[in-house]
Amino acid sequence: MEQDHAASIYELIPGGKELLDWFGKVPSFHDAEIIDLFLRRNGASTLRIHAWNMTNKVQGRYFILEKHAVVEFSIARIVYLELDGFNHQNAIEGLKLSRMDSAKYGKDHDVFELLIEPAYGMAGLFHAQEISVSFRPGKPE
Repeated sequence: MEQDHAASIYELIPGGKELLDWFGKVPSFHDAEIIDLFLRRNGASTLRIHAWNMTNKVQGRYFILEKHAVVEFSIARIVYLELDGFNHQNAIEGLKLSRMDSAKYGKDHDVFELLIEPAYGMAGLFHAQEISVSFRPGKPE
């Protein structure tokens, strides 16, 4: 049920359906790594993450990873932002995208929440009126 709810959120944002099609599911971003974060006062801020699908196949001591992609979230009209722990690695436990009650901010349209759960490094919470996503297949350069 939670997977279906998460999929419906991605279907609401530009580029979300294409991301679901690429990964074949809602990406968990478990063990993904933040490549960079650009914050802008005006216009869209961007968050780029190296993500993949972890299979249940093992090679040696490691799970085999497939469907590598550099995923870019474009985040505009930020109404709340919380960041902590940025360092040289920034591996994340997961990333969750959801809609929230827009009345909290006195807005009459959608407010999205993007939550970055840290494993080692950056944690973050964005509340924004506009979020879109795009990706480039493959590993980061």
